[in-house]
Amino acid sequence: MLSLDQIVERLTEIVGARFVSTNPIDKINYQHTLAYGAYKALPDVIVRVESDHEGRHVVPEILRFANEHKIPIVAKGGVGMGISSPLRGGILLDMLGMDKIIEVNPTLHYAIAEGGASVYSIHYALRRHGLMLPNYGTYGSAVVIGAMVSKGGIGYGMTRYGWIADLVIGLEVVLADGSIVRLGALANQETEFGPFQKWVHIPDLLGLFTLSAGSLGIISKVCLRAIEGRREWLHDYCYTFRRDQLENVQRAMLQLVKGEIVYDIHFTDRWQYYWPMEEGLYNKAAIPDDAWFFLKTIIWAREQDELSYKEKRMRSIYQQQGGHEVEEIVQKAMGEKPQQHGLHGWPDYHIMGPDGWCSAIVRHAGMFAVTSKMYPISFLKEMYDLDEAAKRECGLWNPEHSPQHDSYVTRDLAVKEEYFVFYNPYDDDDLARLRRWMGKVQEFSNRRGVVWTAPTLSTKGSYPYERLGNAYDWVKQIKQLLDPNNILNPGALS
Repeated sequence: MLSLDQIVERLTEIVGARFVSTNPIDKINYQHTLAYGAYKALPDVIVRVESDHEGRHVVPEILRFANEHKIPIVAKGGVGMGISSPLRGGILLDMLGMDKIIEVNPTLHYAIAEGGASVYSIHYALRRHGLMLPNYGTYGSAVVIGAMVSKGGIGYGMTRYGWIADLVIGLEVVLADGSIVRLGALANQETEFGPFQKWVHIPDLLGLFTLSAGSLGIISKVCLRAIEGRREWLHDYCYTFRRDQLENVQRAMLQLVKGEIVYDIHFTDRWQYYWPMEEGLYNKAAIPDDAWFFLKTIIWAREQDELSYKEKRMRSIYQQQGGHEVEEIVQKAMGEKPQQHGLHGWPDYHIMGPDGWCSAIVRHAGMFAVTSKMYPISFLKEMYDLDEAAKRECGLWNPEHSPQHDSYVTRDLAVKEEYFVFYNPYDDDDLARLRRWMGKVQEFSNRRGVVWTAPTLSTKGSYPYERLGNAYDWVKQIKQLLDPNNILNPGALS
């Protein structure tokens, strides 16, 4: 067993002294997740990797060293929800220096980027060619594509196009022994045709590395399918419903997704607007007093005839279910004008910035934690009611904790549900309330069969895995085959 000094010495030889740190402040900063203070795991050493202008990098060498000496290693991209917390110490691998957009192919509509490239930069590169990813990840430039793929990243456009992982047609992955494998379209990269589709003449292996949280390999390159896209093709709407109309909300969502009418539906509740309204960012008089649920909706239409048909169908469905159209949210929380601080007018639902909804809430309520999971739309009312009851019992159903829901409606007729609680990370009592609530969410969610996306699954007990039966046993065998020394994010898949 090597000492920490010996580990640092060897890593310094590989990447240089400037890219290795054991500084306690650096460890705390790198450990930081969206739920500051909720996860205490720290790395022993931080290593940053960078690629040169030809894409060469030392990730294989680092992994060979870690594997030889059985040192845990976790890849980290931007600020996340706990997926990259080093549960068993070891090396935390900063991937942000591998951030190059290698190719945009405007003819065949794909992009190749390094694993540490931000989704923001990928979009920027694509838009120079009139293209876009139909799933736009949130939180601006903080989100990196390798993390989005390895933990089921989400974004606006899920209602029509699915998860970021659904857009992946090729991967390059560094395995625990330092070997590099190219999968899907990237397996064809060195041919004259190049990477044009994910299906090659062997079984599809891309899924091994999606939702794996870096437990089977570290993603070094991603090939993504893009589509033609223009901002003027996206049209914004918002409908509100009362608290007693949640079953109507379910029915409206199901009809809109089944009919492939809308590009995106984003489901939120009034807690998201409480502090922004108190600060005067929204005009209270323009929002119905009894509006509790907000369905921020985008229609994708290239021409007026398409827009007229989809708009008519959408309005008919929302109106039949008792929805009320609210222009105030469209004008100030959606669309082009609110994105002056964002991605050139593309949807981000005005999260950050001096007058974004998240910034306003943080100013009053502190740090936030999120539990993130998937379940059928038809269970929305039951799950919302259960969460409200749990928050009330834990003393969190109040403006000071802004216990909002901020959720995506997906093409799988599911809800990618995000339960928020804002809290004081320096108050032990508040942290205790937060953890008690998270335990209650875990209990009622596991029992019903949700698919967790965050925080890291190891915090959710063994049941989510064990209920998968021999499929989980098979994954563990693959893990043993690819990573016999269990160095890759140990604890995240078991």
